[in-house]
Order: sequence, then C-alpha cells, then structure tokens
Amino acid sequence: MRIITRPQEQPVTPTLRRQRRRWDEGDTLPMALGCLGCPDLGTCGGIRKRQDAYWCLDDCCGKPETCDGMCPNNPLGFRDRMREINGLELDNLPRAEPCPAPALPSYIPYIYHGNRRAVPLDIEAVALPLRRFYRPDGRPRFTSRAEVEATFGIAPHTQLVLIGSGRDVAIEAWWKLSENRGPLLAALRALGVVLITGPNYSMFTDEVRYNDMHAMKRIGTTWQEIIDAGVPGAYHLNARSPQDYRRLATFIAARPEVTDVAFEFKTGAAWRTRLGFHLKELPQLAGRAGRPLNVVMIGGINTIPILAPAFRRLTYIDTSAFMNSVYRQRLYLNNEGKMKKIAELTLTGQPIDDLLVENLATMRARVESLLNGG
Repeated sequence: MRIITRPQEQPVTPTLRRQRRRWDEGDTLPMALGCLGCPDLGTCGGIRKRQDAYWCLDDCCGKPETCDGMCPNNPLGFRDRMREINGLELDNLPRAEPCPAPALPSYIPYIYHGNRRAVPLDIEAVALPLRRFYRPDGRPRFTSRAEVEATFGIAPHTQLVLIGSGRDVAIEAWWKLSENRGPLLAALRALGVVLITGPNYSMFTDEVRYNDMHAMKRIGTTWQEIIDAGVPGAYHLNARSPQDYRRLATFIAARPEVTDVAFEFKTGAAWRTRLGFHLKELPQLAGRAGRPLNVVMIGGINTIPILAPAFRRLTYIDTSAFMNSVYRQRLYLNNEGKMKKIAELTLTGQPIDDLLVENLATMRARVESLLNGG
C-alpha cells in the first residue's frame, strides 16, 4: 500500500524516530564529552543530541578501505578532502565583486521540460534544473538562447533561473567538473541566466561532522565560482546545528557579495518536528547579516508568512503546478484555504498548455496571498 502525506504531516516512523535522536538540539542539551578535546571544536561547535554519543566519530562506518567520506579514521581520504576544499573555514574563500540578481517575481514555476505542450509558456520568469545545462564532460548543452526556449517551451523574454539543488548524483556531477566549471559558467552567462542557486551538498545525521563541514565548504566554493564568473548566485543555506547557522551568518555579514540566499524545504527541513528549528534560525541569520538579503525558497509554501518579513525580497520556486499539470491534475483551493487537486479529463495526446496556465495562476495567487498575510 502506498501512503502519500503532506510534507508537514509525516507519520512518526521508526526512521523518523531515529532521525530525531540524531538532530542537534543546540544549548538545550549538553555537548558530547569527546568534543571538548577536538581540535576543530571552534569550527564544528560540538554535537548535542539525544542519541548516546561520546563524539561524532561514533558514527564512523569503521571501513576506511571503502569510506568515501571525510573521516579522521580514513587518513588518506581525510587528507585528500581537506586539500580539495582548502580547509574547513569559510573565510578563506576568494573575494568577488557583488553580482546581485535583478528584481525577481515572488512566484516562479519550476519547468522540467517542454513536453506535452504546443505553445511557448509566456511568463516573466521560470526556474530550470541546472543539471540540464551541461554534459558529463562539462560542455554546455545549449549554445544559444533559442535552443533553451525550444527545449523547455518558454518565450523569448522569459528570465532564466537555474536551480542547483537536487539529487546527490546531479550535484556531485557539478563538483566533478572541477576546472570545467569556469568555462561552463561563462557559457551560462552568455545565455542570459539571471540567477543560479548553488548546489546543496548534503549533510547527514548519521555521519561524522567533518562531512557536514566539507559540504558547507563545497557549497561556499561553488557559490563563489558562480558570482566570480559574473553570474548572480544565491548562496545555498544548509545547516545541521545552531553553530552551522552562526558560521553562515558570520560569513555573510563579512561578505557584501552575498546578496541572495537560497533554502530548500523539499527534504529533511520539511519534517514537521524539525521545521521549527530552521524557521527559528533563518530569520536570525537574516538579522545577523546586517543588511537586507533576498531569499529564494524551494518548497515550504506554508512558511512564507514567517520568512518573508525577515528578507528584503522572497521568491518562491514552485514545482507543484508543472508536475500536476503533466499528470493532468487541476489545482484548486478548498473552503479551508488548502491546496487540493482533482483529475482533469483530457483527450489522448491533448496538450496541457491551458491546464498549466490555470495551475500556475492558482499557485501564484496562493503565494501572493500568503505574502500579503492571507
């Protein structure tokens, strides 16, 4: 049997219970005893979780010969990954000139492809997957704006926002491009891309903390490369603990080139019992920055009223309108103001253009209502 639930209404499963015990609870719990002697305590901040643990190395897999993470028990891999990111600290990332994005609409739909439509989508801006814009060897897939429009079914004047977050395979592929990322970013700038949200390298609760800090440094590195190439980039915020958020806030406060940030609510952050942690920390980070920031949200529509006041401009990236249209489902608001969907009967092979336009209008109205306090 398949059970589908809303992101904020997940059932309490054994997996979720295990995850809860691994979540960092900040100052509400004592620090693990073994953290006190760690040379990287100042960067990491230590672990504070309900699960019994002496230090983060309790989560070591114990198989250094096959380990692909950043663990002190795998000395060669640890050394190579430390060199790969030039240390754990964020403050040694090269400086770049600010490259802010233009004023974006509050609602931008995520368009995955141009199939099942007959006419270009006439809309102000669309979000497209970054992974679709390059080949495995780093060569760009598109050499002209017209090719992008034909592939995704969009109008010539539509602004392009590329989303770097996604599945681990795709974001690891971006990192593996290495020195090829520079020429590729130049090609994306030539296509007129108005914003790229940086890759969201994953942070796992069941691995040593060095993997978290390695991911944070890779996020910072890829963001810096984006704006250094003259393409507006949103710094992806990924954090497991209050210390991670403090590190990000300190970095952002010292770097005026950080003008836009991004956050994804589609995975772990969407859990009802963990959502509050991020909704507490994100506005605090915006306040600590000392200047107005723009935020790009991927998912988490119900958090808009909480986050919007903390940022100068909020842009919501919506995946539901397009995907529901592809599956021939019409979106609507019920009497309680909740988004629902109903099957739309269509002829075999009938394009979904009209349904897509109506679903986009429904979702846009919902986002604008939430921004206006509705």
